[in-house]
Amino acid sequence: MRQNNKAVAATGTLRSKSIGARHLIVLTIAAVAIVWAGIVFAQEAYVSHKLSQQAADLRQQNAQLAAQNAAYKKDVQTITSGDAAEEDARLNGYAKPNERTFLVAPAPTPSPSPSPTARPSAKPSAPGSPGAH
Repeated sequence: MRQNNKAVAATGTLRSKSIGARHLIVLTIAAVAIVWAGIVFAQEAYVSHKLSQQAADLRQQNAQLAAQNAAYKKDVQTITSGDAAEEDARLNGYAKPNERTFLVAPAPTPSPSPSPTARPSAKPSAPGSPGAH
């Protein structure tokens, strides 16, 4: 077999630097797909950030509720054991028999002493004036 190494030339003009319509459509579609993918990625990142922020807020609320529940449990235990009645009685001024109690009160504030006031001197009224007798 014989190989033909001759170049085959086709008639017409060669456009080496221009972009064809097919290439332009393909590049436009590729650019739109890349922009769309970027927008989708940005939306997913935003949603993920918001969800993680909400999860952190819920964890904080759960911690606060757990602390409140622990305080409520302590109050319930105090009430059921009877210690609350004693505490309430002490707050109202009751004491156990043979128990010394002391009343602690703030020191009284000294009352201001009245300042001496000057009396107006009586002026003698002139005869014939309306205040004279």
